Amino acid sequence: MDTAQESAPSQCPVSRVRVDTLDAMQQVLRSKAVEENADVSADNYVCPNALAATNVREFQQGNLAMSNGDVHRQRRRLLNSLVRPEQLVRFREDIILPSVDRWMSRMVRQDAAGAYGCDLAGVVELIFLEFAAKIIGIEGVESEEGMARLRGCALPIFGGLSAAHFEDRQGVTDAGIAAKKVFVEEFYRPSLEHTREQLKKLEAGELTEEEVPLNLLQMIATRAHESYADEDVGIKEAILFFVATTGTSVQAVLSTVEYLLDWFEKYPEDRACVEDMEFISNALQEALRLRAPFVPFLTRLAVEDLDTGEVQLKAGDEVQAWVARAGRDSAVFGSDANEFNPRREVPEGTSRYGLAFATGPHQCLGLRAVLGNDGKSGSHLRLVQGLFRAGIRRDPHVPVQTLPLKHSDDPRDQIPTYISFPVILDNWSTRA
Repeated sequence: MDTAQESAPSQCPVSRVRVDTLDAMQQVLRSKAVEENADVSADNYVCPNALAATNVREFQQGNLAMSNGDVHRQRRRLLNSLVRPEQLVRFREDIILPSVDRWMSRMVRQDAAGAYGCDLAGVVELIFLEFAAKIIGIEGVESEEGMARLRGCALPIFGGLSAAHFEDRQGVTDAGIAAKKVFVEEFYRPSLEHTREQLKKLEAGELTEEEVPLNLLQMIATRAHESYADEDVGIKEAILFFVATTGTSVQAVLSTVEYLLDWFEKYPEDRACVEDMEFISNALQEALRLRAPFVPFLTRLAVEDLDTGEVQLKAGDEVQAWVARAGRDSAVFGSDANEFNPRREVPEGTSRYGLAFATGPHQCLGLRAVLGNDGKSGSHLRLVQGLFRAGIRRDPHVPVQTLPLKHSDDPRDQIPTYISFPVILDNWSTRA
């Protein structure tokens, strides 16, 4: 059993409890005895400090992920309408796949040796930024300049929301706050005003419902939940969606590509399997099992005592759920659980992706968006398939770059956050 309980420093009145096995984590995350808490998430609970309090104030307090009880249930029901099956088909066919062709065509360049290539991290980020803009309702990204400005916000805001996990917390936080200012002043507020104008025209019969598709800003503009009357809550809700639809999606696609490139080197006969959507789905789920949520752990606060058999929680304890470690639980996924294997046999009733989307009341809204309603038709899968059809391989002359997390000697915690991922596309010149 890897579950461990750590004694907090003597000046701190509570304990940190670390959970890193699949069964125990499922029980903890599904229990009403634990709740989300912004101070715990920002590492401002056991030993409060000014920098952590800044992370709470600027990025976390009040968003959906940090709400609980009736407020969470009510807002969750509202937001579920953004990922209904028909919405997911629209996102895939009308937004993401056309965006793939457009941004790949713009960003792929031929080098002096005649090879076609690009920085895949940048291209994938642009694709999912366009998706984020649509699902949130952000305007001003129709031009390359507008998209570039929004893109400059993405990684810093991801860092600001997750700053407790990064080595240079001060620098990451400062960059996140600066990016948040740009996001709010140049995109959020103008887009919210545009949404209000659109809704007025809809009510007046000047626009149809098809011309005003549902998005997050409509819910905020109409105060579909009373908490949206607070501008700060609306901003943080939009930031959460922004990070969830860009940062995590980008890292999921890049990790899947990296793992598959290694797999095809060992098993070249499997490269033909890029036409098999079940194989691609299994590969992406394996990458998620090993790395998601792309930070070492999620957090919760115990509000009641809980005994799972493996874990004993007391009310007031801080819980660290080491999700990627649980995804490598050898008791569930086998003796090779630390390895990527898209042909892995998974026990019945166990998700191939482990707990990458969490579980319980705070399970990620994006599960169906990533995998599709049938598990084999999601936009992320189609993107990965298209990259391998284009003959993707690593650029042998330019290394990848990552944002350093806090150091850990445990290889299970060494989860890269890609900043740059240079690739060559051997089949690009043959594209129609």
